[in-house]
Amino acid sequence: MAILDIDGLELRYVTERGPAKALSDVNLKVERGEAIGIVGESGCGKSTLLKAIMGVMPRNAVIAGGAV
Repeated sequence: MAILDIDGLELRYVTERGPAKALSDVNLKVERGEAIGIVGESGCGKSTLLKAIMGVMPRNAVIAGGAV
């Protein structure tokens, strides 16, 4: 049984210039007993992904598709 299941997650930030895509089609499944690491260059969406998982996104963040 998965303890975390992300399916097609898309997240955008609403800005004065219009929407800014932050995450696109993220898929991840973590089973009980597994450990994962999220790595990537600066600005690639690591913190945004973790905030979406925890449900502590900024007010201007909108989940545009998928599910956590």
